Amino acid sequence: MMRCLNELTKVVSVRRIEKSTKRSWILLTALFFAALLAGAPAHAQDAPKIDLFGGYSYVHANVVITGTGINLNGGSASVAYNVNHWFGVAFDFGGYMQGNVANSGASLTFETFLAGPRFSLRTRSKLTPFVQVLLGGGHAGGTVYTSPLGSALAPLGTSNAFAFTAGGGLDLKVSSAISLRLFQADYMYTQFSNANNNRQNNLRLSAGIVFNFGRR
Repeated sequence: MMRCLNELTKVVSVRRIEKSTKRSWILLTALFFAALLAGAPAHAQDAPKIDLFGGYSYVHANVVITGTGINLNGGSASVAYNVNHWFGVAFDFGGYMQGNVANSGASLTFETFLAGPRFSLRTRSKLTPFVQVLLGGGHAGGTVYTSPLGSALAPLGTSNAFAFTAGGGLDLKVSSAISLRLFQADYMYTQFSNANNNRQNNLRLSAGIVFNFGRR
């Protein structure tokens, strides 16, 4: 009876985390589109052919069932090929780690490999907002996956799974060759094994530097 109650408490806690993450994403999206609608000049700026980004990423995740959210730190990098001044194709890689999941001493790492369309609003302003939807996969590991879950339970084993992100960001042009990514916020959905429902709703926040190559 007590085991059933504990499992029910974990499921309820995870669902609360998922709802909180979704609410945070909705708020960030609303703020982003409000910025987009704030009177931009009519003329578009030239677009670089290629944007190369690298920076720090923070992820709030519930990759495994622990009853609490998990905060991971890491980095992400992306390269985007701009077909014209408003449409491009982005390829994104990220790696994230937490060395002490829920104070258990267990480690968690996961990486994502994603690609998809990016839409940018380029004006004569130095600020360039963008939105993107990326699909791909991910790999999760660490001792959370490679160590036994209990005295009578086998390890989950490392997990390869589907991953999806939807989000946007804001770049500040410093020169023709360099921009600063002031922020990037993504809702991240993954399907890593977790001995329950094998799905996670995560939030990724990133910032860093963008190198621009070529002109459109």
